[in-house]
Amino acid sequence: MTEMNDAWKVMSDLEVAFSEITTFNFMMKQLQEAVDNGRMNEIVDITHALNAFMPVYTDNWDRKFKVAWEHVVKENQK
Repeated sequence: MTEMNDAWKVMSDLEVAFSEITTFNFMMKQLQEAVDNGRMNEIVDITHALNAFMPVYTDNWDRKFKVAWEHVVKENQK
């Protein structure tokens, strides 16, 4: 039962990591609104924020994916 709980946790962590994309989506909508309304300072700020956020997001997801892969896929191949 512990193995199943561990698998559930790593897959849940992976899902949570992926769900952080909603932050990226929100920022993209804010950027589009700033572009549509010609708010140049916001365009610059949001663009900087997106450029800073994307590597953090992808690194987090990649780490969670690797843990899930090792735990769920590789463990089941033994």
